[in-house]
Amino acid sequence: MVKKIDILGINLDNYTVREAMLRMEVCWNSTIMSTVETISMDTLVKAKSDELVKSCIENLDLAIICDKEILKAAGIVSSQRTKETVENEFQKEFLRRAARNKRTVYLLGESGEQIGQLQGFLNENYEKLKIAGVYAITDCGGDYDTVINEINIATPDVILSVLPTPQQEYFLNEHKEKLNAKIWYGLGRDYAGRQGKSEVAGIARKLIQKGILHTLIIRHKKNDSEEDNG
Repeated sequence: MVKKIDILGINLDNYTVREAMLRMEVCWNSTIMSTVETISMDTLVKAKSDELVKSCIENLDLAIICDKEILKAAGIVSSQRTKETVENEFQKEFLRRAARNKRTVYLLGESGEQIGQLQGFLNENYEKLKIAGVYAITDCGGDYDTVINEINIATPDVILSVLPTPQQEYFLNEHKEKLNAKIWYGLGRDYAGRQGKSEVAGIARKLIQKGILHTLIIRHKKNDSEEDNG
């Protein structure tokens, strides 16, 4: 199976959950913080028009695809990969192991509401996971050094981020080297499914994103073809 795929000129990992978890074992033993991020169609659409976001995604230690439409666009037809992607199996396995191995996590989000939702999700599904601290970016008044200090004081093993794209990528690009943690894991906004949103709204959003992604892929292929012929 292909381990790297190219969508819209962006290179993404295509590992099975087992392969991804093996790579995570290497990350746990690294002296430098490793970065993991869930990649959705929305992320790709934003990365297409933002070079910093694109660069951040391509430089991740592990990119986890969470939309089966991305696999389809890349021609990946493996039923195993589709199931793993649809059911968010990497996230589940990562959090189960983190809880079992008594890893500490720090929750970082844009707002207090986001943090509360994430904390509730973790308490309900991974009750043994130890939360070392929480911080909402809106509370820092633009002083990111305060955020970084709070995280480093807590010395977490993992920073679980639900910051939206591109805010997350901008934050990582600027402050990654200052953070004292083993792993940064950007969960994305759909870590808990629809999180109480209506099914109709969820489906509508997916259809819109799928249409945008499809249009961008066609345009990207057309541009590549024109460059080859030019």
